[in-house]
Amino acid sequence: MKIVIAAWHVRDFNVGLGRYARELIEAIGRVDREHDYLVLMPPSACAFTARPNMVYRTVRIPFFRRRVWEQVAPLAAGTYDVLHFPYDSCIAWKRGKFVATIHDLKPLVLAHHRPRPSFNERLFSLVIGDRWARLDHVVTDSLCSQGDILRLLPVEEDRVTVVYPGVDQQRFAPAARCEEREGAKPYVLCVAGKDPTKNVETLIDAFARLPQPIRQRHDLVLAGDVGKRADVVDLVTRLGLTDCVLFPGPVSDDRLLRLYRQARLFVFPSRYEGFGLPVLEAMACGCPVISSNASSLPEVVGDAGAQVDPDDVEGLAREMRSLLSDESRWEELRKRGLVRARQFSWDETARRMVEVYRKVAAQA
Repeated sequence: MKIVIAAWHVRDFNVGLGRYARELIEAIGRVDREHDYLVLMPPSACAFTARPNMVYRTVRIPFFRRRVWEQVAPLAAGTYDVLHFPYDSCIAWKRGKFVATIHDLKPLVLAHHRPRPSFNERLFSLVIGDRWARLDHVVTDSLCSQGDILRLLPVEEDRVTVVYPGVDQQRFAPAARCEEREGAKPYVLCVAGKDPTKNVETLIDAFARLPQPIRQRHDLVLAGDVGKRADVVDLVTRLGLTDCVLFPGPVSDDRLLRLYRQARLFVFPSRYEGFGLPVLEAMACGCPVISSNASSLPEVVGDAGAQVDPDDVEGLAREMRSLLSDESRWEELRKRGLVRARQFSWDETARRMVEVYRKVAAQA
């Protein structure tokens, strides 16, 4: 069986879609030696491990961006049994079965966050036509997202499969004792982009409500693009937290790993996630987690972390206070998180994805 993976987002090193595509492709290479794979990549993509049954091809299309690339690149692959986009998009012309991963339906579930369609998006819809008729199968990251898809899209239940993402247990692991410390003080960590649904305002407000002795002993580190939001920076200033709220910006994979390993707490108050990979990575690194109880996050956290309503500022402050002052509870959640993270493996993700490919290819 010939399987083509069109992996545009492997060029996006600090974006969740890029991490998902890179980890999935590497894991498929480890677990499946039976089928032939062609991985299509844009320029400036990452390098992959050489495999006897995997070909990695860079497709250059000057002057055009993703929408054109994803239409043209698969045509250069010739015929195939299955084409997989590991993100939500579609093709106008296919030469075999077509599978797409729809990670979440945030623009439909949270309609007030939906941007107005651009000219390019309108043109894309015109070229594609009925995308749901072209799509043979949907893969999604959680039961929550599966429910959203079945409720909001014209897709039948037998065309949707949940395949949980994983975590690299070799890389995301607790720190060695000799590892250099990141930062002068213990800190609470959050990883978030500019998307308002990440709800960092609630976290900042809750941090400000911590008892002063606890707050003075800790920093709040907000990694990612969230520091580009003027309203977030203004809130930090207004609450008098300028000296203890840090914005390192987007960080490298190596620094992100250190941040997870050395954080006292990882807090993820998001209002909506298709899965919530940062929560899983933090638990795997031995960092106790507080997350919101919204969307898919309870599926990831289970009983291994504290969960609060994303609008409950006092509840979040109370959980932070408890875990920053109660060593026995902190250690209990740390241990539970390590056990929970071991239930999510990229190799298992890859095996389940290969089963989807087999199932779809066998359909008439």
